[in-house]
Amino acid sequence: MTSEGGRDAVEILETVWTWERSLPLKYVLVSEEWDEELIVWAHCAEADGLFVESASRREQLTFVGCSPTGRLLKAAERFRHGPVEPVDLGVLGLIVEFRVPGADPAGDPFHTYDSDRWGLRAPFLIGCQPSTVDPTLMDLVIEAEVEGPVWRGEPADAEWRLFNGLGGGRLGACHRVEGLYGRYGKRPFPASPPMRLIGCQPGERLLRRLVRPRGDGDRVTLLALDRTGRVMRHQEHMPLRVIASRPSELGGSLVDLWLEEGPAHRPDPVVRPVWDAWFEGPPAEPGEWIGFSHEGRTEWAAFAAAKQDVGGQLPGPVRHLDGRYVTDIPGFVCAIGEAVAGPGGHYDQCWHTLRGCPCGGDMPRSPFTLIWHDADVARRALAAVTVDAAGETPYLDGVLRLLAQVGLAVELR
Repeated sequence: MTSEGGRDAVEILETVWTWERSLPLKYVLVSEEWDEELIVWAHCAEADGLFVESASRREQLTFVGCSPTGRLLKAAERFRHGPVEPVDLGVLGLIVEFRVPGADPAGDPFHTYDSDRWGLRAPFLIGCQPSTVDPTLMDLVIEAEVEGPVWRGEPADAEWRLFNGLGGGRLGACHRVEGLYGRYGKRPFPASPPMRLIGCQPGERLLRRLVRPRGDGDRVTLLALDRTGRVMRHQEHMPLRVIASRPSELGGSLVDLWLEEGPAHRPDPVVRPVWDAWFEGPPAEPGEWIGFSHEGRTEWAAFAAAKQDVGGQLPGPVRHLDGRYVTDIPGFVCAIGEAVAGPGGHYDQCWHTLRGCPCGGDMPRSPFTLIWHDADVARRALAAVTVDAAGETPYLDGVLRLLAQVGLAVELR
């Protein structure tokens, strides 16, 4: 699929003209052929089961023989004088490198290197003690949601390293990781629950498939549209396996379709109000994100990023950031997006640079001055948040350093 808001938005908008009904069109099932031809499988008025409470995938890992540095070391030192409350570690990356034996055509042995990597989302340090392999090192117990490949082996010469997010600065190394192999490696990924598409107008290809079902199913993408027919969000590819179809409860010639499974990753019901707001169309007034929770603001920022090519950057050499409601990081992302690109706007910046990503940040199309009003709100709210590997730079100072690095002048008021 091409990027959201681009060619798809134009083609899907054209398909809205075939929806001559009083019901709003909210979803379209599409796929893309090898020659980039867009195939529309169905138009749908509603989707039951799109919003699903996430099943917990949290794991408890023990990093044995660890030599932490920077902010990870600071977190570990809080356990020096006895048990403390779990310490939020932000985002961590885990990489293992190991030798793979092989042989050249002449039969001589040699070794190449391979690696695997995992992201640890919402990691918390819940325990720390002198290591069982070397008392000068530490055994760290971290609870996190693990994202990455299934790990089915432990090479003797594996080298484990922790990073400040994948691509960020290094936070230490350890001898081995307990819990990654075993519980995580053998734990099945939760099955994607079924989903019902309500009030569907099938396209020709889907009609043929309903008459002559096929076992394997095609891979399709579920597009969410706003009232104007603009593509709001793409859901990931999913198999189109229809297990039942009935005349729709919405009447007419529409049908309701039961799919064997929906997208593997679905939004949590807590963010549904954000989807409802964006369904009415891109925001016309600034600050419509303010009343949402942390999760809602995160989702709002994702919607804003999806429409980043709509409207573009505001004209003029000066931008004004309303800092009164920048009480968390998603709030800052929403606020600076509006400052740069207007209501519901997005500022295209690599915030991973704050964690040490070597890209150095994204230069703006044209430099401008950012006037940050009520900056003390963010300084107070985010005082305890550090994202640099050393754990020494408050979040606001890291942001200011990055903006200066990409050529923006910032005035705090």
